[in-house]
Amino acid sequence: MKLVWLSSAALAVALAPGALTPEALAQDNAGDREVITVEATKTELDSFIYPGLTSSIDAEDLDLAQPVDLDDLLRAVPGVDIPGGPRRTGQTISLRGQGRDNTTLLMDGARQNFSSGHDGAIFVDPSLLVGVETVRGPASALYGSGASGGVVAFRTASAHDLLDAGESWGFELGAGYRSVDEEQRGTATVYGVNGGFDFLASISSRTSGDISLGSGADLPADDRSLSGLVKLGADISDGIRAELSWQSFDGDTTEPNNGQGVAGVGAFNALVDKDIQSDNINLALDIAPSSISWLDMNVSIYRNETGVTEAETASTRVLRRDLETTGISADQRFAFDLGRYESALTIGGEYYEDIQDGGDSADANGIRGGAPDADASFTAFYAQLEMQGPAPFGLPGEVVVLPGIRNDSFETSSTTSPATENDATSARFGVTYAPISDFNMFVNWGEAFRAPSINELYIDGTHFSLPHIILGPPTFISNEFIANPDLMPEETETLEIGFSLDLADRIGVDQLTLRTSWFETDAENLIDLFVDFQFDPTCFAPPFFAPCSAGTTQSRNVGSAELSGYEGQINFANGPVSIDASYSAVDGEDAATGEALGSLPPNRVFVDARYDFGEYRLVLGSRLQIAGDYERPTDASEHRDGYTVVDFYGRWRPFTASGLTLNAGVENAFDEDYERVFAGVSEPGRSVRFDVSWRQNF
Repeated sequence: MKLVWLSSAALAVALAPGALTPEALAQDNAGDREVITVEATKTELDSFIYPGLTSSIDAEDLDLAQPVDLDDLLRAVPGVDIPGGPRRTGQTISLRGQGRDNTTLLMDGARQNFSSGHDGAIFVDPSLLVGVETVRGPASALYGSGASGGVVAFRTASAHDLLDAGESWGFELGAGYRSVDEEQRGTATVYGVNGGFDFLASISSRTSGDISLGSGADLPADDRSLSGLVKLGADISDGIRAELSWQSFDGDTTEPNNGQGVAGVGAFNALVDKDIQSDNINLALDIAPSSISWLDMNVSIYRNETGVTEAETASTRVLRRDLETTGISADQRFAFDLGRYESALTIGGEYYEDIQDGGDSADANGIRGGAPDADASFTAFYAQLEMQGPAPFGLPGEVVVLPGIRNDSFETSSTTSPATENDATSARFGVTYAPISDFNMFVNWGEAFRAPSINELYIDGTHFSLPHIILGPPTFISNEFIANPDLMPEETETLEIGFSLDLADRIGVDQLTLRTSWFETDAENLIDLFVDFQFDPTCFAPPFFAPCSAGTTQSRNVGSAELSGYEGQINFANGPVSIDASYSAVDGEDAATGEALGSLPPNRVFVDARYDFGEYRLVLGSRLQIAGDYERPTDASEHRDGYTVVDFYGRWRPFTASGLTLNAGVENAFDEDYERVFAGVSEPGRSVRFDVSWRQNF
């Protein structure tokens, strides 16, 4: 393969003898720039020189934004889109035009594998978070199946995040209101440390009603949730730490069965009382004792249980989908010098298992269409090498070389179909060349795959039912799911080229960095849901029902696609002024027909600008989203007008020695009526929010 040959050649060049002396390497490559290490990359590289694009949302960003859902949380990240509409319970995630099934989600390092055609991707109250990291581009060499779009890693709070040196315990109380859906929220948190032990306990509740859309309509969304977090940590000895956490979400909503997009209540989308339960238990071990210099290990043992139960309000029908994920992952990092190159080798392994159970009280066999009783298990081993040192051939500066490889073996089985086994190997190679400390160029190549999900392999039951075209109700005819255990994994290959530039010292400001890239992804064996909607001839002649069906629905490998796009992010700060901006664009087409893909976001610019009135402890800011028009030449229904959305926000801490914080904002200040490509429904209109919190440490 041409890209493999190029990668091998680049590796040979990078490892060739360099002309720089060790003294030349002593310069701080980050200069005065804040060094940010993204843990989801499993490296200790400054994100500025990492060969690929990453983003970090820290506690300060979260405090200023006061997010209430996934869209609020991730809208500033280029390449990220939140399809599913305005309802929290239906929001999912897409990276670089690749949907939920190609995006790996982590919570404190533990996989979050719940996936449903009409429900959300992850259930967590944003008030429990202190950080979010994204790695965009293929990450299967580290995370295996479902990471061809990238990784989003959420991190919940611990006592050490909220306490400063010398403080032993504290508490925080918070409350808030948002006008667009009349949401009311409240939080209470207590935390502390005692010797080598620390603890945190937090509870959060939210209650909201119908969402006022920019179109002027109201979207039914009666939503109530109660979330909790308990985290216990222990520094067992020097360099050895254990942390046990439990994160829980209990949601109760009244909305259409399909809570995504424009879906309203109708004959095939009943109004339901939807109960969402999610419990995540995780034991994390960090083992790096000073007495054993080579030992630097991380272990995570976790179990996640997520269930959605839907009780139709107009009948006694109850539908259920439950997913249990149990997993363990461990990696060991060896740091060493390889000639004049500072090097580290990370080797690791992972095992996880998904068990799904579905049910429908209206089916004689209890089978819920689209939610088969099935399980899948994955066993994987991976290795990643990072090298940083002088550039070869006497060139100035230095290089970073980052190759990696992972092998996954996976097995799936169902109560109604034979088990299937398969395996896949994913490789990546990244290299960054920095001729000077404040400029670098990078190339990143990676293979990725996505194993067919248990829903796609073993999909069964009824997809939808219609009144008989002649006899009418109560006689119904159905479109039935058909399992396809012969599905092949999706495969992608991505090439990304970009650069990073730090101009702070050159123009005399505190910070001015630019990172941008171009990428192209080739995908094969794409899995799609194929609906064969047609009536049997017997539907139109006596006896009308011998047999009569509305066709079938099946998952199939249907072809290949090409995706390409651009991303860029700028971070500026000077004195009290800060500006963060990003740009993203992605385009794609069916490789066989040349037809444009329909499930892509529009080109988008995001700007967040703020001014810190330091002596008054006041921050005022504004956020701007600008999206271009989107349309498919072959399908006018896919057209979406461009939009411009403006938010204003502020934070005030009235007292120097007090923990009182007041946040306020106006979102969609000019009441823009706009739609996302994936949703087909107007987004929330103008909304005023107000939040107050009190934190006191002792």
